[in-house]
Amino acid sequence: MAENKKKVLIAEDDEHISKVYEIKLAKEGFATSLARDGEEAVAKITAEKPDIVLLDLMLPKKDGFGVLEDIKKNPALANIPIIVLSNLGQKSDQDRTLALGAKEYLVKVDNPIQDVIDKVKGYLSS
Repeated sequence: MAENKKKVLIAEDDEHISKVYEIKLAKEGFATSLARDGEEAVAKITAEKPDIVLLDLMLPKKDGFGVLEDIKKNPALANIPIIVLSNLGQKSDQDRTLALGAKEYLVKVDNPIQDVIDKVKGYLSS
């Protein structure tokens, strides 16, 4: 049964935030995987090919922009939906992530966790 669970990769260096998302997603029936930095995120996305990625922009080793660039230029990974979750609210950052192929850009403080979970469910149900 577990093999049928949709997998969400959470690329977030804040342990508290990633744990909250991990718990909420598990309660909704998703399998989760965590990456604490950008290099680990690229490695895990490449190896695990999750169904969707929640990506923070401010990550150690490689920022979220670099992760997006790496994933979207790889044909085997390019169709994985990526939702950027960041505290950077500048329009230039939003425009850049969307131009790099992110499906959505959500400012953490403006989007309650359940809204983010609902967006994940929306992408994975279609």
